[in-house]
Amino acid sequence: MTFVVLSGADLKQLLRGLRPCDVESLAEVLGQALVQYSCRDERQYQPERCVVTRPGGQVSLFMPATTEQSIGVKIVGIRPSLDPTSVSPDEKLMPALQSALTICDTLGHAVGILNAAELTAFRTALGSILLYRYRHATENIVVFGAGKQALWHIRLAVLLRGHNIRRITVVNRSSQRTQDLVDSLRESGLPSHISLEAFGGQESAANLLEELLVSADVIFCTTPSTRPLFPAAFLMSENARAKTRFISAIGSYRPDMAEIDPELLRTVVNPTGLLSDQVWNGRIAVDSRDGCLQEAGELIAGGISANQIIEVGQIENSRMGSESRGMKQWLESGLVFYKSVGIGIMDMAVGSKLMQLAQSKGIGTHLESF
Repeated sequence: MTFVVLSGADLKQLLRGLRPCDVESLAEVLGQALVQYSCRDERQYQPERCVVTRPGGQVSLFMPATTEQSIGVKIVGIRPSLDPTSVSPDEKLMPALQSALTICDTLGHAVGILNAAELTAFRTALGSILLYRYRHATENIVVFGAGKQALWHIRLAVLLRGHNIRRITVVNRSSQRTQDLVDSLRESGLPSHISLEAFGGQESAANLLEELLVSADVIFCTTPSTRPLFPAAFLMSENARAKTRFISAIGSYRPDMAEIDPELLRTVVNPTGLLSDQVWNGRIAVDSRDGCLQEAGELIAGGISANQIIEVGQIENSRMGSESRGMKQWLESGLVFYKSVGIGIMDMAVGSKLMQLAQSKGIGTHLESF
């Protein structure tokens, strides 16, 4: 049995060489894994994640997962905050978060290990893209954040819908990080018809940010923010309600974090609220109902209940059914809000498919008889 090793450099090479058909194939694999999780009893076979914090501040996160084909675990290490006066320049340059995904077959034979830093950003963005790909209107995209999550949301959107996109605006307080992201995207060959812009997001420019969001067809939120990125009022004015949007929030992952104003979420699920005619059955889409109700700060603060949530796996399972006309219209042209905190089965599904792609393209290290 061949054992596959994909380093960070290997994954970057593989992911940056993806074609639209590869992304569609990966999206189908992820979608089916979420269907299995939501509708085929896979939920009961997913172990709980475990977080360990050592006395020195080192945090370790263990995310085990199983599927019918594989078992595995993603291990994430988060270093403690460093005193800038007592560390070397090399230590300052090291990423604060490191992770690896180990995959075994159902008998426990190890079949691969992947550097999971790039993988996590990619699979999280792919989770957003599952529902985004159904949208009719995607001319104007606004992205909050300038890290790997922002990068992959933009790259995947352009790969699948680049011919429909006219403007992408990156909103971030750090002008240097924003410029680095813009430069990276331009170097990767962004289509010439797409205008790529940067917005500083200063509070003094709130009126400009409101104008930006009102004109947006798609809003990707990718920051670990502890307060909402914009007030609910920005999207509830009469002018803002003249159009619908796809909004994805994947950056906040703890109860004390929030990218979205809870008031906006309360309005989304209110059957008699200002936005009720844009939302299918007052639902918010999530990757995991249990995970989001426990860990998504904006849902917790908004008092969102389980019956106001629908999992992406349920959507994918029902979308083509005979009674799904209203759902399809919502996905294509309604107000769709998607929240994700991540689950291990997403890493397993996407990681396994990427290993297959790497083998077919001769990327990575391949060991026989591991």
